[in-house]
Amino acid sequence: MRQDRPLLGIGLVLVFATLASHLDATAKWFVQSYPVLQLVWIRYTVLFLALCAAIPWLGWRRVLGTQVLLLQVARGTALWLSAATFLAGLSFLPFATTKVIGSTAPLIVAAIAMPMLGETVGWKRWAAICLGFAGLVAVVRPELGSIELAMLFPLATACSYALYQVLTRHVSAIDASLPSLFYTALLGFLLSSCLVGLVWVPPTPVHLAVLVVHGLLVGVGHFIMISALAYAPASLVAPFGYVSLIWAVILGYLVFGEQPDAFTLVGGSMIALAGIALSLTARTKEKA
Repeated sequence: MRQDRPLLGIGLVLVFATLASHLDATAKWFVQSYPVLQLVWIRYTVLFLALCAAIPWLGWRRVLGTQVLLLQVARGTALWLSAATFLAGLSFLPFATTKVIGSTAPLIVAAIAMPMLGETVGWKRWAAICLGFAGLVAVVRPELGSIELAMLFPLATACSYALYQVLTRHVSAIDASLPSLFYTALLGFLLSSCLVGLVWVPPTPVHLAVLVVHGLLVGVGHFIMISALAYAPASLVAPFGYVSLIWAVILGYLVFGEQPDAFTLVGGSMIALAGIALSLTARTKEKA
């Protein structure tokens, strides 16, 4: 049930951004020792099993009830691709660079909102979109038509996550949030299980324990974000999610000894400003 408690919604988003950034930093540390597909499989398996264990208390209909199964499958697949390509990017690129490029998803959503969702995209939104993509060019810095191939991973993350967000808009108008979370976990578990046997590396007991906790905290993060959107509209809380970019720079330096160059910092700032501008225009439209 929706409640009008904007400060609580903002606080939860700040908690989510902080938690997600630390979980991403943990994932980057692990991709140095384990295959990406194995880490994705563990993340989704833990979340899936936790939800299955909760079904007797939550009820089968409440967890599995959906009126748009095909959309749930497409949505879950898009998020799985987003997670897999993001972790792949972390294995090749600096932490902050991967986070900055991946954060362009809201710009892509805004750009495709008119053809896919029938939304009106005015000149202010187009200006913000152009600013954000200019920031992306500053980060990627293609020279003479060349581009570092590893940067295609976070670009794929942004595209697949944008598709996930668009599909979520459709699904959220029909299904409750709990079935959406369950089918997301189910699709991620099934897709990862088909491939993980090809790359499996036996984890140490300590690493396995940490990865299990990591998977549970990913689920906690999902619940925190869902709760935030229950207390405040997305257009209000979305700008505060860009705190994760600040955390990316801090953790990249403290944990991995990475110092982002001026292009990454400037480009990331442009992307964040563009995302905030898009949220403000959406907020103005809601009030109109």
